[in-house]
Amino acid sequence: MKITDSKALSNYLRNERRARGLSQAAVGDVVGLRQGTVSKFESMPDKTQLDTLFRLLSALELELSVKPKNTTSHTETSAGERWNEEW
Repeated sequence: MKITDSKALSNYLRNERRARGLSQAAVGDVVGLRQGTVSKFESMPDKTQLDTLFRLLSALELELSVKPKNTTSHTETSAGERWNEEW
């Protein structure tokens, strides 16, 4: 699945948790997080610390993989033009 923003990531993890029949409290207990912290991640992921994300991934036995968007250079487009978008 392609994840492009924090809300899509939190929705994916919530759906995984539910598919496994786990409560927020059960997931939190595995890695020492309060149920409220899991709930906050699922509803407001932009406010979440990276440590919380990685603890949730661990509790759900998931891993995060990062790869380039495409095979061209990040600084050039396929036509050889310079990348001019700001992030």
